[in-house]
Amino acid sequence: MLVRVFLKATTSLGAIVLGATGALAQDNAPSEQQGITDIIVTAQRSETISQRTPLAIDVVQPEELTRQNVLRAEDLSRISPSLSASGGAGGTTNFFVRGVGNNTVNAYSDPAISFNYDGVYVGRPSSTSGVFYDLQRVEVLKGPQGTLYGRNATAGAINVIPNRPELGKQSVDFMLGYGNFNWLTGQAAVNMPVSDTVAVRAAGSIARRDAFMSDNTGRQSEYAGRLQVLAELAHNVDLRVAGDFSHQGGASASGFYLGAVNPRFGPTGFAGYEFVPSGFDPQQGVLDPASQALLASRFIAQTGRAGAVGDSQPYNDNDFWGISAELNVVTEAGTLTVQPAYREASLDYVFAGIFREAASQEEDRQTSLEVRWAGHVGDRFDYLLGGIYYKEDIDATARYNQHTLVPFQNFSTSTESWAGFGMVTFEPVENLRLTAAGRYTSDRKSFDGVSDVYIVFCGNPAPPQDICPTLPFAPRVDNAAALRAFYADAGIPLTNVPLFALPPQAGGSQTAPFVLNSPIVIDSSLRNNKFTYRLAAQYDFTPTNMIYASMETGYHAGGFSFAKGLSSYDPESIRAWTIGSKNRFADNRVQLNIEGFIWDYKGQQFSQFGYDLGTPPSTVFLTRNIGDSTIMGVDLDLQVMPTRHTTLGANVQFLDTNYDSFVYYAPDQGLPPNTSCPFTPTTQATPGGTVNVFAVDCSGNEAFNSPRWSFNLDAQHVIEFDGFDMRLQAGTRYRGASYSSADYLPYLRSPSAFVSNASITFSNPEDTLFLTFYVNNIEDNQRLVDATVNSAGLFVANAEQPRTYGVRLGGSF
Repeated sequence: MLVRVFLKATTSLGAIVLGATGALAQDNAPSEQQGITDIIVTAQRSETISQRTPLAIDVVQPEELTRQNVLRAEDLSRISPSLSASGGAGGTTNFFVRGVGNNTVNAYSDPAISFNYDGVYVGRPSSTSGVFYDLQRVEVLKGPQGTLYGRNATAGAINVIPNRPELGKQSVDFMLGYGNFNWLTGQAAVNMPVSDTVAVRAAGSIARRDAFMSDNTGRQSEYAGRLQVLAELAHNVDLRVAGDFSHQGGASASGFYLGAVNPRFGPTGFAGYEFVPSGFDPQQGVLDPASQALLASRFIAQTGRAGAVGDSQPYNDNDFWGISAELNVVTEAGTLTVQPAYREASLDYVFAGIFREAASQEEDRQTSLEVRWAGHVGDRFDYLLGGIYYKEDIDATARYNQHTLVPFQNFSTSTESWAGFGMVTFEPVENLRLTAAGRYTSDRKSFDGVSDVYIVFCGNPAPPQDICPTLPFAPRVDNAAALRAFYADAGIPLTNVPLFALPPQAGGSQTAPFVLNSPIVIDSSLRNNKFTYRLAAQYDFTPTNMIYASMETGYHAGGFSFAKGLSSYDPESIRAWTIGSKNRFADNRVQLNIEGFIWDYKGQQFSQFGYDLGTPPSTVFLTRNIGDSTIMGVDLDLQVMPTRHTTLGANVQFLDTNYDSFVYYAPDQGLPPNTSCPFTPTTQATPGGTVNVFAVDCSGNEAFNSPRWSFNLDAQHVIEFDGFDMRLQAGTRYRGASYSSADYLPYLRSPSAFVSNASITFSNPEDTLFLTFYVNNIEDNQRLVDATVNSAGLFVANAEQPRTYGVRLGGSF
């Protein structure tokens, strides 16, 4: 089927391109230098030309990053139709590529996409920002990269490559910007030769913006710096040492109340759920007085009172720094590359969202060492051998005030990973290349932590009595004893009893509130060993036209949950078949790349509320391997230069996803689950006895974050005047409708939407000075990104950022 779809699409598009090629050939046929330029990438751990690399890659140049205001990892979704990236609390980022990803971004789970900064793998999704300045390019590799990038690359890889020092060159680059919401940005880079064999490059950035949410969240205050030294130790030996630091302040967007869900009852009992839209603007944050009034109107049975407003202000106070080195030794036999690195992150943030308040403090430390040897035997045999060591240690605390309960988590987790990999490419006949690659990975992970769960329970009060307090928000505390002391000082009694398997209901006999406390202690470890591989073939019809096919596997490491008896979960895996073609026509004025793919995704890690295997069983947030899916589609990238001054681009993705198996168990807490998926009442055996659950079967549904159609369109035209040039740019991106959660509720489906941008740039003929006026999200289309229900029955949603506009001034000397 994949081959049939691919050939049909190729034939149709080929006819279009040949027609365009003929028209261009009749035009004034410019020289090759006036056509589409080649881009060097390092997607295969060595420098190759993008058009000669048999992989699906979106390569983003620094000009496009600036135009799209890419300052954080979440902003990358604007430039690649295959990538879905959304920001979370404390600067975390959720990544999905073609329906493969991970919605859970806590410190004891791993992302499904490999994020690499300056050649160094960054293990935490909270540490992926603060690097988007003075860049050479960003590469988005679509599909599993289990061979060269290893663990946690089932969805793909993102490579952020900064500009490196240049020997013998002195230069200064700068850019200043100002826009609405008092958005102020600045970037600068200086390259200085110290001698004929030593150069230094220093770069920095700053970004400040007022809140775009009405509750003073969604504000930005960040700065970063990078220093690199390059030394040519000999004619064939060079050493580069780099250090970087970034600070992330401001506050993550709180989200907005999309609406309320209420159970309906009829003559025979429960009659379903009713969704009541709030009518709130996406920029009306949950801490806005009007939003808090809606929360205060909601009754929560366990506390016997309406929802309570928050009493804290969200903030981010996160610091990141790292140091790395890269040694290259070039010999006649091959090239040796050694790259050691160390990175740290210190996170302290408070956020709202579905919680009354939540806070996290986290210390991350990672050490890595990668060694590669790239060589060749004769003219027809190339090879790459390598090994990598990765060590990560995390110490963290987290508290989630959910009105009726507050889990306080204090944990340490560690990962130690070893891997060896190799790739060989053989050219048996001219223009045909065969590639085989393999990687063996050994992961050892450990987790040691305690989750103290505090539950407020008032069995008797009901509106309008409203006498039961909620648990106040605690400032930063280092352990559970400090939190209990905080509650004692506030006059709140604690009762150490087993955690209820079912949340208690109103109607008891007591008249005073009390707080139940039950700890969940986890001391767990796991070890995963995995062999991943890639087989590929590439044939060049001409120097600018080639076809390729491949089969590759990927591996996403297992992790942990605060769940007795279910404290760990298994890895997930993926197998991908690909056939593609990369082409240049009409003297490099037309570029057409097309790829068809089928992915077999197994053991998807899914996080939900469910019962653990304690005695008695507790309702906890845990992760299980429950999803198997088939993902297929076609990816098209077309660029056309009809004239020397005009460039047109289209990047289109068609995606067809299906969950072959997706069944999870929801606790029976008195009412059926709120989902469009069919469900069946059943029981679940635990050491503490049998509990009632609902088996929810979402098989047959589309995968998360998988719009059927996605595309980016772009047009640029340069008009030359006496003394200056004017560049006109306009573009739009379209994302089809999609789901982001397993509820599959129609009112939570992200609608299809266009988001357009435009800019006018004035520059001198030498292109050393420019002035740009821009507007992004012209339609002010704040598309729904995700939504989650809180304990008060309110859906808290996040949307794309509103319209932004401003001016940039920059130059190079």
